[in-house]
Amino acid sequence: MGEVLLRAAAEADVGAVIALYRAAYGDSFPFKEFYDAQWVKRGIFDDGIVWVVAEHEGQVLGSAAVMLEAGDRNDLIGEFGRLVVHPAARSLGLGSKLMQARLERVSAAIEFGFAECRTAHPGAQKIAVRSGFAPVGLEPLAYLVDDRRESVLLVAKLFGNAVRLRRNNPRVIPAVHAIGSLALRACGLDDDLLVESRAEPYPTADGERLAELEDQQVYRLLRLTRDRLATPEVFGGMRLEYGFLKLKAHAGRYLVVLRGETIVGGLGYVCDDIDSKVRVFELVAVDDRARGAILELGLAQIEALHDPAYLQVDVAAHQPRIQATLACLGFVPVAYCPSMVFAAGERLDVVKMVKLRLPVRLTGMELVDEGRELARLVEEQLIANARGVELDDVARRVQVFQGLTDVQIGRIRAVCREVPYTAGETVFARESTDQALFIVLEGSVDIVLGERAEPVAAVGPGQIFGELALIDDLPRSAGAVCATASRLLVVRRADFQDLCRRDPELGVVVLRNIARTLSERLRDTNLRVEGLVAHTARLLARS
Repeated sequence: MGEVLLRAAAEADVGAVIALYRAAYGDSFPFKEFYDAQWVKRGIFDDGIVWVVAEHEGQVLGSAAVMLEAGDRNDLIGEFGRLVVHPAARSLGLGSKLMQARLERVSAAIEFGFAECRTAHPGAQKIAVRSGFAPVGLEPLAYLVDDRRESVLLVAKLFGNAVRLRRNNPRVIPAVHAIGSLALRACGLDDDLLVESRAEPYPTADGERLAELEDQQVYRLLRLTRDRLATPEVFGGMRLEYGFLKLKAHAGRYLVVLRGETIVGGLGYVCDDIDSKVRVFELVAVDDRARGAILELGLAQIEALHDPAYLQVDVAAHQPRIQATLACLGFVPVAYCPSMVFAAGERLDVVKMVKLRLPVRLTGMELVDEGRELARLVEEQLIANARGVELDDVARRVQVFQGLTDVQIGRIRAVCREVPYTAGETVFARESTDQALFIVLEGSVDIVLGERAEPVAAVGPGQIFGELALIDDLPRSAGAVCATASRLLVVRRADFQDLCRRDPELGVVVLRNIARTLSERLRDTNLRVEGLVAHTARLLARS
């Protein structure tokens, strides 16, 4: 048996590379450009791609590449992908040989390497782990394959100065900590994360409005980039300063937020219609209020325009406020990439945050042992967030929360606790002094004046009870008993008051709504009393 020759791909290999994909996947490979001869040819001649083939006995039996422009031009990032081996040649160990050939060619040119390994086929995962890559995240349901969505395990490897230049002690919100700690240890680094448990989201929009970026406005937005923070917040391999035409060539789009007629922020993103994915690649803003406005309004506009199944924002692990803002908007951390990007003379850790707008069903995954705990953490957060989406929907229907922004609804969600109750179980008794508001997610709760008294009211899904506990210290004027098995959301007074101290506007809206509710109840009571008095007067007049 002859030796395997590993060499750079050439123009003459275009047909053979396409034939490899057809042999391995038929016509079902999700990235159809790999069947396009002109596209493959451009890739082979692209200076930003290192493309290697494995030749055995004169036949090309394997192909793989490293994309050197996966990040910003200064980030020195390499994406290891495009690995395919002919099914008849998998016993030759070509996958490992191609990985080694790529590492030899690019190790001196990059400082962070990563690969997205399919979870339906663990072969690429095993090759990556054997070659020193470590699992750092799970991108859930990231790609559409035939008629189903498939997740990928994200693996990473540090090269050159990546460790020496890494900025220590990233500041992360609690939701990031577990995934970040696991990823750091997997990459051979100490867990030096600082947890910012009280990181404040950026302020919500206050009169700002949203618009599409027009050509004549580009220079205005470009001027804002001069004032970007010393530590950037969002990363994505493209920037407005690269030129509007280049952005358009890569299908980049921009939304801007205006304060009056002045542009105060912008959000750059790309939309992949095939996979129904949106990736945000840049955020610029003049102040924190503009940051909050462009995130809240911009992401809502993107969802309305494109209806994506999957939204992704890669953010600095050193910027907890944007992490907290995205968490309030329904994003969860799914990957932690140590020393991924270069900025201001240092390499920064990056948190990949994702919002899924489809049911969470992470089935059919085959994972290497090193990736299972990471996948479990991501799945737990996705499931918890899916419950949070349900809570958001309920909260928006509850009268006391009317008028809150998306970020403020997210903050309410963060202090809620979901509690199950059985039929007949007492939620609270009359004259009790517990201090909490309750929202019915599922089931029914009877409001009673005594232990065996008939209900005076029934509360169903989407309704609240006990809201006066948020504003006074008086004993309960009635009790609450579950008529059926129920799921209730509990908002404790201490948590609500703490939230109001941090976001006074939220407190004003909620307390105004409670006052309006009480006013309506008093008005209804007065009308009933007036009606009863009039009816009694008529009876007395007849006697």
